[in-house]
Amino acid sequence: MDSSVVTPDMFKRVLGQYASQFQGYGQHDSHECINTVLDFLGEDLYRKGKKPYIDMDEDENLSQEDRAKDSWNRHLYRNESIITDLFHGQFKSTVACSKCPRVSTTFDPLMTMLLPIPGKKEVVKFFYLPYDVKENYMNCNAEINIRTSDTWSEFRQLFKEKYGINKGDYTITKVSDNNFKQFYNTQSIVDSYT
Repeated sequence: MDSSVVTPDMFKRVLGQYASQFQGYGQHDSHECINTVLDFLGEDLYRKGKKPYIDMDEDENLSQEDRAKDSWNRHLYRNESIITDLFHGQFKSTVACSKCPRVSTTFDPLMTMLLPIPGKKEVVKFFYLPYDVKENYMNCNAEINIRTSDTWSEFRQLFKEKYGINKGDYTITKVSDNNFKQFYNTQSIVDSYT
């Protein structure tokens, strides 16, 4: 057996005793696993002994900065540990009602944040056909360097910067056998094209 390989069987078995979602031999999400482990460590390393009860009502009359500080202090009061010092942060969430002028802002603690890993940029080659095609028009070959994880909105911005054509002056579509096969909205991922 290769001694450089680590198989965390015992770790997984012990974790499964404390978190039932990790029992058995199924495949599990690594993000969920690290959150669970950090949460258990934070509980065990709590500096104050017994966790106190605190009222979670926020004062709507405070400024956003003061509400953020108040929310963070209430979180620290119940979660004071080295894990909190190293891994916790605060997330601001703003929701606006589409039917009235009410805007709700909350400040929530977070331990980890999922971020996409940007892929390398690839060359996307295409034809640009203007809406007002003149009699002597010839197809225009074009190309943009873009990540396949980017959206078509980002493509439109790059296209404007490189070729000077406004974002709303064209449609992005896939053409095959002289037919429009698919139209892409601005929130679609470029990868769906390639």
